[in-house]
Amino acid sequence: MRLPLAFAVWLLPVAVLAQADPSLTAEGFEALVQGRTFDTHNGSGRYGVETFPPGRRAIWRDAAQCMEGRWRAQGNLICFDYQGDPTPYCWTYHDRGGWLEAWLDGDRGSEPIMLYPAEEVVTCEGYFGV
Repeated sequence: MRLPLAFAVWLLPVAVLAQADPSLTAEGFEALVQGRTFDTHNGSGRYGVETFPPGRRAIWRDAAQCMEGRWRAQGNLICFDYQGDPTPYCWTYHDRGGWLEAWLDGDRGSEPIMLYPAEEVVTCEGYFGV
């Protein structure tokens, strides 16, 4: 009996945090990212960059690949469908006042990523990788 109660108490902070810090809606996300570029960081540092052209499009580039795609709302998630990749990548995004924090599949138990505004515009034109 103590184990379920302890588990419920452990989950309570996650549930309260999620309610106190709701994820961006598709409209809110679009208003923040459209026409902009963001450097993407995790705990190890910068690992990619993404530009968000109008029309809910996205261009992702990292050392291994450059992909063009579209993003869409799926419940409270923002999902990215990239050309040539059958796997959608879905995130919850949170406005941090000048930058964004996101969790893959909305899982706050995982490591978040941080998106910081960047000056460059990403294209895949002429991309050869590293």
